[in-house]
Amino acid sequence: MKQRSAIAASGHKFRTKNISKRAQKIVISPIKEMSIIADNFQEETGADIVSFGQGIPYFDTPKYIKKGIREALKEISTAKYTLEPGITELRKLLAKDLFLSKNIANIHPKKELMVAAGCQEAVACALLSIIDVSDEVLLFSPGFASHIEQVIQFGGIPKFAPLIEKEGWRLDTDELEKRVSKKTKAILFSNPSNPTGAVLSKKEIEGLVRIAKKYDLIIIADETYDFLVYDGKKHFSPASLKEVRDRVILCGSFSKKYALTGYRVGYAFADSGIIDHMLKVHDALTICAPAISQKAAIAALCNQKQAKLWNKEYLKKMTENRDLILKELNQLKDLFEYQKPEGAYYILARYKIPNINSFEFALNLLEEAKVITIPGAAFGPTGEGHLRFSFACEPTEIKEGFRRIKSWFKNFIRNSYIRRN
Repeated sequence: MKQRSAIAASGHKFRTKNISKRAQKIVISPIKEMSIIADNFQEETGADIVSFGQGIPYFDTPKYIKKGIREALKEISTAKYTLEPGITELRKLLAKDLFLSKNIANIHPKKELMVAAGCQEAVACALLSIIDVSDEVLLFSPGFASHIEQVIQFGGIPKFAPLIEKEGWRLDTDELEKRVSKKTKAILFSNPSNPTGAVLSKKEIEGLVRIAKKYDLIIIADETYDFLVYDGKKHFSPASLKEVRDRVILCGSFSKKYALTGYRVGYAFADSGIIDHMLKVHDALTICAPAISQKAAIAALCNQKQAKLWNKEYLKKMTENRDLILKELNQLKDLFEYQKPEGAYYILARYKIPNINSFEFALNLLEEAKVITIPGAAFGPTGEGHLRFSFACEPTEIKEGFRRIKSWFKNFIRNSYIRRN
């Protein structure tokens, strides 16, 4: 992977003196970089920016959760550290929720669950607990950009297994197995996928599990978007399979499911022997997730009736947004082609403009169309030639963003014609 940083692609030079080689090797995820660049651009020019960038639901936290947060603010314990692995009540509620939603039975809340400062911290604790310097981690390509940086940051080596784009970004287990070596320690992936929106089938999960068992690998499953699948599809978690329960680390989040992205609260479920070590890493990194955030999560899980109504409305809104963005992309067939997302709220579209890399293209669209997209190369080698769009924004923003892209494309065609003639 030659280029991974949008900020570097924009011309920024990074200091190297007195900076560790570890820090020099990694980048801020371009998902966030594009927003940083856009913020600076907006401040300098006053431009109005439409964002298809970071995946943030456009609606507010549910009222029933906000009520719980207000009540939590009255409690003196909210101003204090919680137990390092998380509030006991929250872990008990999580155990119940994982049984109901994923059929994971007999979870010991105090031994097999930990609360983290977001799913990303849970993944960090998992990686730091199982890999040493020069160990390899299998990732899908395209796969979540931050997973790549986390592996590199902790001294590991990412090994990419390409997904089959023309089949809807399907997993090729033969290609995955070919990349296993004596140094391979884990398989790390998101399901539903960020950035493709693909949802792994039970058969694909079982193929992945077969490889993990055969080569004694740990499976780290980032299931942040488990609740958001379309067209009647079902999410299947490897953590529900008894035969690999001792080698699966399930990492989850409240951020997207309950519109709590700013609260930074997630969790991990794993064998108690793994959690023991993850807690040591967690303690060194953050001590504990914020008490107010944990209590927001408690409020989310306490009222199952309200949660079901909320999730039903959420899915309805995101289904409408997905249909809208597909309609807009269909009107730009000369510019984009895509695979229909089955889950999450992302689409990774292949663009048809030759001789331009995805970082250049995304930066051009930002500067010239005032639209944030994410360069596909951020998601692994086979992400190049694509842009990721988040459709979690307001429907009016989707329409306005594509109005701008269409206008930009018309100017691009006109200018290309003038240059040729």
